[in-house]
Amino acid sequence: MKKQQVSADLQRVVVETLARLGRAFAERDVDAAVACFTPDGAAYGDDLGEHAHGHEELAFFLAEVFEEPFVMGWEVGEVWARHRSDVLWFVARTEAVLSYPEGIVERVPFQLSGTLSRSRRHGWRFELFNGTQPVTQARELLVGV
Repeated sequence: MKKQQVSADLQRVVVETLARLGRAFAERDVDAAVACFTPDGAAYGDDLGEHAHGHEELAFFLAEVFEEPFVMGWEVGEVWARHRSDVLWFVARTEAVLSYPEGIVERVPFQLSGTLSRSRRHGWRFELFNGTQPVTQARELLVGV
């Protein structure tokens, strides 16, 4: 019973931390998004060269992401998480939700993973954040074209 409670608590931490970052994405608020990371935190995407380390690079990287014609968010599904002391690592199956100004909404499978660390002053923040579109048979066929 205790193990299930710990697991539920870890899942709650992951969902809440991803939601905080998701709100910053929805508002295209670079400062709020950067505040979700430790000063030396890093973000990685699945495109070549899609990464940033530290607040300065993260601010530049996220400003570019927020210039896209869509607003990106995610809906969190299954979460796997473990921790040791004030460090937590996770993988979350999500659906990326891309909302375009014309009212079109696109949903694609998306996997988020990362490492969170906790401080008394800032709560849980990302040391590492990774977002990738999982390989599916349809995506594999597109890559081969």
